[in-house]
Amino acid sequence: MAANASSEKKPGGFDANARGLAVLAVAVVVGLLLLLTSGGDGGTQVAAGGDGGPVTTIDISGLGDTEPGEVTTTTPDQTTTSSSAPTDGTRDPGEVKVLVLNGGGPAGTARSTSDTIGEKGYVMQPPSNAASNVTSTTVYYADGYQAEAEAVALVIGKAASAVKAMPSTTVGPGADKANVVVVLGPDTAPASSGSTTSSTN
Repeated sequence: MAANASSEKKPGGFDANARGLAVLAVAVVVGLLLLLTSGGDGGTQVAAGGDGGPVTTIDISGLGDTEPGEVTTTTPDQTTTSSSAPTDGTRDPGEVKVLVLNGGGPAGTARSTSDTIGEKGYVMQPPSNAASNVTSTTVYYADGYQAEAEAVALVIGKAASAVKAMPSTTVGPGADKANVVVVLGPDTAPASSGSTTSSTN
């Protein structure tokens, strides 16, 4: 009789465990469904379990900022800077053709002045004599090259007041091919002895 009593199933033994696992599985499925449909309105926790079984907590906070299937991408900053153009808006010296003409300055100054300007990177045209003499050194500019003419004037120590638009009549040979033309006047300092030649320019 005692053996029969010990072999009987305890009420709610195996069946209670199976019920607990089933409830837990349903709770996990519900939790996953909530996780997938969550709108992301703050931290949320879903507790699963019951019937005396273990309790499982699923934290779904921070999720739901994107809809299922939505992909968030980040575009890298593609801003580039170029240092090839001068910051003051003038063209690079290598893009400016400069001609120096002697219009009443000391002999050899067209060549020495041309060398001085060329050392700054300007594209120099062969120096020559002006069509006529001027009372003071003048820096002429072709249309659109005023800023560059002012920069050239600074190289030779002249103020912006010496800069003028190119006249309709030619100021000397080759002026039509230059962007900036410097016509030296009697206010030009004599050329160094090494630069002086027999020609006027």
